[in-house]
Amino acid sequence: MLVGVGWLSFGVGWLIVLGVVLVRRGRLVALRRNWPFWAVPPLILALAGSLVYVGAPVRMRFELSRSSLDHFAKTVSEGTPPGTRNWIGLYPVEYLEGSRRAFGFMIEDTGFFGRYGLAWSPKGEPDIDAPGYYRHFDGPWYIWIDD
Repeated sequence: MLVGVGWLSFGVGWLIVLGVVLVRRGRLVALRRNWPFWAVPPLILALAGSLVYVGAPVRMRFELSRSSLDHFAKTVSEGTPPGTRNWIGLYPVEYLEGSRRAFGFMIEDTGFFGRYGLAWSPKGEPDIDAPGYYRHFDGPWYIWIDD
């Protein structure tokens, strides 16, 4: 939410500066001469918004953490108790829940209205005795949504 306010502030500021330039320097002459300077911020904003809309940051964080996540899942499935962890890959762990068949962890400081995490279950939807529901993400990985 704070990021959205920041982007909104940036956009309003950009529009104000554009308006001041058009009023002071003779309207379209300044805009035509410096069009690349004025075109880049909206293009960056549109690109960033599009990437967030399609879930690219979530996918990138997951892929960068994939080896750590898979290694942790392998050790848990082999019978090693999950114990307490501070981080798994790029994810700060709030708490772990599960067994050898499936486990899940909540990610610290996620969501304004709910908490989110990841769950691993190679045989379908996780049967973790915890509130919330699961949405398939990739392979044996599920997004755990605690409502």
